[in-house]
Amino acid sequence: MHYAPPLRKKRGATTVALILVCAFFVILPLGLLGFEFARYTLLCAQLQSVADAAALSGTAALASSPAGYTYVDLHNLAMDVAVQTFKQNSVLTTSFGGGNVNANKNSGTALGTPPLNTANLNITLLDQNNNPVATDSKDAVTMQVQAIYTDRPIFSSGILPIGNTETASAMAYGGLPQLDLFLCFDVSGSMDDQTPIALLNRRWNPAAGTVDYKTIVSGKNIYDTFQPQPTGTALNALPPQNLSYGAYPSPSNHVPYIYSESAYPAGNVLNGLRGNQFSYAAGSIPGLPLATKYPPGAIIPEQGWPPGNFDPTNTLNAKGNGKNPDAYANGFTDLVVPVDSVGSFDFSNIATCVEASRGNMESDAICLQSQGGTKINPILPPRQAGYYKAYWSQADKKADPIAAARTASDNFFYTMNISSNAHFGLNAFSDTAGSTPTTYWPTTNNNGDITWANSGTGNFPVPMINLNQTTSNYDLVTQAVDGVAGTLPLRPTGKTDIADSLHAALAQLTDPTKFRTRAKKAIILFTDGVPNMPGGSTAAAQAAAFAEASSANSKGIPIYTIGLSQNAAIKPLEDAFLGDDKGGSGHGIAAISGNNAIYVSVTNSADLNKAFQQIARSLVVLQ
Repeated sequence: MHYAPPLRKKRGATTVALILVCAFFVILPLGLLGFEFARYTLLCAQLQSVADAAALSGTAALASSPAGYTYVDLHNLAMDVAVQTFKQNSVLTTSFGGGNVNANKNSGTALGTPPLNTANLNITLLDQNNNPVATDSKDAVTMQVQAIYTDRPIFSSGILPIGNTETASAMAYGGLPQLDLFLCFDVSGSMDDQTPIALLNRRWNPAAGTVDYKTIVSGKNIYDTFQPQPTGTALNALPPQNLSYGAYPSPSNHVPYIYSESAYPAGNVLNGLRGNQFSYAAGSIPGLPLATKYPPGAIIPEQGWPPGNFDPTNTLNAKGNGKNPDAYANGFTDLVVPVDSVGSFDFSNIATCVEASRGNMESDAICLQSQGGTKINPILPPRQAGYYKAYWSQADKKADPIAAARTASDNFFYTMNISSNAHFGLNAFSDTAGSTPTTYWPTTNNNGDITWANSGTGNFPVPMINLNQTTSNYDLVTQAVDGVAGTLPLRPTGKTDIADSLHAALAQLTDPTKFRTRAKKAIILFTDGVPNMPGGSTAAAQAAAFAEASSANSKGIPIYTIGLSQNAAIKPLEDAFLGDDKGGSGHGIAAISGNNAIYVSVTNSADLNKAFQQIARSLVVLQ
């Protein structure tokens, strides 16, 4: 019997061999390749997570704004924090640290592919349009972190047709929160009521043959001197001084003082005592015909004019030109701020402040003719150019609370600019709200008083800086507060119209051409009182402001309020008007506007910076 070979066994062996070949040369490589692909995917995901953590921590540091840090300091700190966070993490089996992480911190030159098991970080600061900016830029609002890492595959080219190294990269962004903010800033006349002042009567002394100075008041601030209503007075230490406002009796002032040029009281017998109607050229001889007139000095029109009771035809006439400087015991010609000596400018004697404020300390010749043309009062220090500017610069720094309010608002803008992607608007308000960047107080441009034009003129800013979709306006708002060449810093002017300012702010924050759709919106209202405009009464003015707060509520816009009450009588009024229903404050502007708005009350201008910073912290939480 013939026996056939087992063909099936041969076929089975071939199949097994084929399977083994496929398993080794196809399935195993595919499995290994899948493993490497999964491992690489995990590597990329972990690297992205580490980069995200670095970007977020760096952005948090960017938003921390440590006290006293410059933009360079802050940006370097934020980038150092991002690098440190990256170094505290790991990918796969590699732990990062100082030896295997290289960082390019906003140098502009990117690091490329790193060596094995090493990471390169490229940190770039960007503006709101994602354009790179320098480390000291005020426009840095985003931190971009690019991480590049090189690793070795487990199964390299010995088994699979892949390289000995593999590189992964990740890009992460940490962006500051977007805020559109509008500051309503009170520049009403009471904003320097806490400034220490002196009232003096500058007059001709026939016995001495020169000018002397009778002190009427010293050692008090404006509020305590005139004792006005709780809402304060429009009389100021700085131009526009509005000196005649000090003459009006109760209810304007419980302790009035008669400004020599005031129209009140009618028939003011001191009128004309502020300065003589005649001016004399340097070196001229007293006794020239009365009709002879000379142009006033170069710094202010009044410069060089002798006192109003000086009789050039008879220097022994104590009532020269019919003016008796002692007609009123409370009559004054000058209101000055006792200021500190600075450099070579000696202000240790209050008489120097009087003469410097008038521009009479610029030279011997000018001072001599302002003193009657014969001799200069020996209590005055040596004359030199620059006294006028030195006095007013020092007085501006002493003005309280306006000087502290300017500094606090500057710090607020700085904090918000570095801790958020903020766009700013600003509206100053007094009798009305500002409407343009070059709006000026319309009531007067006279430095001393509307009744005494010879003290010179100036433009007193009440600006409006519009919100802008594409730029932060940081420089514009700070320049509007502090002044630039040819423009004065914000200073006290007239009354208090809060409703118009809130209305202007709401119009900006609801204008689709000005606000950003992703930004949170908020108004910050700073005032040292309660409104008396519009409507002619406090009740009407408050009702108008409350209506604007209700409108803000309906639009989802909080109005954060800061109330400065340096006289005790104004605090309960402010609490009721500005309050947020917390801590005993009333149902005021903050409460009516809702949307998490808060009210911060301070009783000392030294605390204004803390108040603004408290608002700043609350605003960042809005995100």
